[in-house]
Amino acid sequence: MRQRLPQLLVIALLGTAAGVAAASPVSGRVAAPAAPAGSLPALTLYAWSLNAAKLYSLTTTSGQASFAIDLPPGRYYLFATPAEPGAPAIYGAYTEYAACARSHPKADCPEHALRAVTVGRTKVDGVDLTDWYLDDAVSRELDRILGQPGSADPGEAELAAPKFSEYPAPPFSGARASALAGDDETRIDRDREVLTAALGSGANFAGRTVLLRIGCGAGCESVALVDLASGHTAYPALLAKLPPRTACTDRGPLTFRRDSRLLTVTGQDRDQLLTSYFVWDPDSETLRQVASLARAVSERCAPNR
Repeated sequence: MRQRLPQLLVIALLGTAAGVAAASPVSGRVAAPAAPAGSLPALTLYAWSLNAAKLYSLTTTSGQASFAIDLPPGRYYLFATPAEPGAPAIYGAYTEYAACARSHPKADCPEHALRAVTVGRTKVDGVDLTDWYLDDAVSRELDRILGQPGSADPGEAELAAPKFSEYPAPPFSGARASALAGDDETRIDRDREVLTAALGSGANFAGRTVLLRIGCGAGCESVALVDLASGHTAYPALLAKLPPRTACTDRGPLTFRRDSRLLTVTGQDRDQLLTSYFVWDPDSETLRQVASLARAVSERCAPNR
């Protein structure tokens, strides 16, 4: 028996080590901004290990309202981005708000900071990726985690640039238009199918607006804006021909959010990266440029990204 003790001790230690390293399931609900009634778009879900600085991910299918992912023990931030083509470059996450809303559905939950999830040896449930109202600081943190161009420390000019939070838009709660309206806009007939589908979906920009990115030839896309309240469709001249994708992002040149009237257009000209900032006024249906920011590509972009 004495001779077997070292062997038994080794087996016990290996079993303990294996138990520590074993993954445990983490699950919860998912949501997405401006999802049409009864459906959800596909999402890419990320889990960032605060202990190992390692990223885990999975992609949900369209209509999938929950998720489960196996993670090793540790502490994690969990967040998501829309995975479908043309989706806005925004984040949803498990935050203090999401945790509060699940535990107290009728409570006022004002905090939107990321909430760490502790994973041990047993299942963790109730990790809801339902908060899409993250502030700029949280979005920059998630940019850094994903290694996006925004991961570099911002310079003085970038810190002074307009922020999405500076141009808030209330959520749409009024009566929805029953049909498209566009005066003499001839492009409505060309795009009627996608515009009509947009009118039946939810807003993804400026509170009550559906922003559609429409192809206009090789390496080009334009934008149509459908107002859910009036049904009016506009094709802003300032967004008539968006620049092609750059080496700086795999999400396209346009960024926007449902809870903000601000949108940005980024394009690359040789060794310079130019971002233009525009603000949309839904009432007057006008788009105005409020700022621009030029940076050296080498400062903000990873080569061949």
